[in-house]
Amino acid sequence: MSSDLRDRLKRLGVHKGVAHLKPAVQPASQSAGLAGDAPALPLWNLELPTPFGPAFVRRTRFPLDHRHGDRPLGLALTLPPSAFQDVPGFNARDALFLDTETTGLSGGAGTLAFLVGAGYFEAGDGQSPDPTSFVVDQFFLPDPAGEAGMLCALDRLINQRQTLVTFNGRGFDAPLLETRFALARIPPALSDKAHLDLLLPSRRLWRYALASRSLGSIEYHILDVRRDQQDIAGFLIPELYREYLKTGRADDMDRVMYHNLFDVLSMVTLAPRIADALARPSTPGERLSVAVDCERKGDMARAEAAYRALLQDEASGAQRSIALRRLARCMKRQKRRTDALLMWQQLAEQMDAGDMRIEALIEMARHYEWHEGDLSAALTACRRALALCDQPALRAEIAHRVARLERKLRRRAASDNSGDSSGRVTPGTPAG
Repeated sequence: MSSDLRDRLKRLGVHKGVAHLKPAVQPASQSAGLAGDAPALPLWNLELPTPFGPAFVRRTRFPLDHRHGDRPLGLALTLPPSAFQDVPGFNARDALFLDTETTGLSGGAGTLAFLVGAGYFEAGDGQSPDPTSFVVDQFFLPDPAGEAGMLCALDRLINQRQTLVTFNGRGFDAPLLETRFALARIPPALSDKAHLDLLLPSRRLWRYALASRSLGSIEYHILDVRRDQQDIAGFLIPELYREYLKTGRADDMDRVMYHNLFDVLSMVTLAPRIADALARPSTPGERLSVAVDCERKGDMARAEAAYRALLQDEASGAQRSIALRRLARCMKRQKRRTDALLMWQQLAEQMDAGDMRIEALIEMARHYEWHEGDLSAALTACRRALALCDQPALRAEIAHRVARLERKLRRRAASDNSGDSSGRVTPGTPAG
């Protein structure tokens, strides 16, 4: 296309197909996109040839000691092969850290991945196989018509790596890319790779510490990552790309590149943070999460030890209440009724335990009635539970239990065979 025709089309507002309006190619920078006051970079600095046309890539290279938040990127290389049970033999040097930006957030065949960030450790030019840098290739689609070229170049990179690392990639990124590969008639290599989705262990580890386990929340509260004003909210990204296709203006796309780059870097430092927390939980919330996982896996001895250690720690009221309830349930399943009762009693006195106090009082009532035969103590616990409960169905259930215990006590008091008016009876078959 001649420069005169290109200028005439631009004046008319025709910008779709801006892949042909190429910015000047610049060498990859070690800190591209990270400085908020840095001049705008071109959207790509590499053009990779493919049988389907060129793929446009912004390549950014970081030294291993580059700190993202409170950790260097190279720390991921120290992870032991046993760090993640979902991916036995995990090795960060063979992994591809993958994140996509798309034209929609719901997925489906009509959703396009217009930007794919792919990060990997790379060895130097010498003969040593040890990585010397971390590289992020951001595959950008300036024109949807060039998707096959982008996917072909991305597929080459995927085939060079053994493991995919994503954040919510199992539920979104991987299925989306597999669909795009299929539509482009390129056999996808994703299904052949081991896949470590960091969202799953993140949810387990920080479910009791963070209200949101989004990557942004984890960055701020766990990784000490602070994004500058160049960043942009993820939900705005699809509309910004549509605007880019209409106008050809790259300012907002540079912000999207920044957002995507930080997502990739955060996964690199999140992986060793998760591994550390699983092996050596350092906060009450992490210790509680690890204890729950041990319990679910049937390692009751380790779970009980973790719960007891947490109760002696400076746990928050909510975390302490959860630990008491789960420890009481563990002991109940093991028929350790007296030990369980002590936990229920402590939980019943936790003023900020919410509905868990009601559960504890009901469990106490069952124990007193069924295993100690102390109807008076059972009735007292039930009345306390009824006073706390505001759920109609549960109130009706507790009220029924109160009425039944009151009838039993009246019958015992009226019986000529009862020489004890305290309400204590010989334990028998449990009532409802």
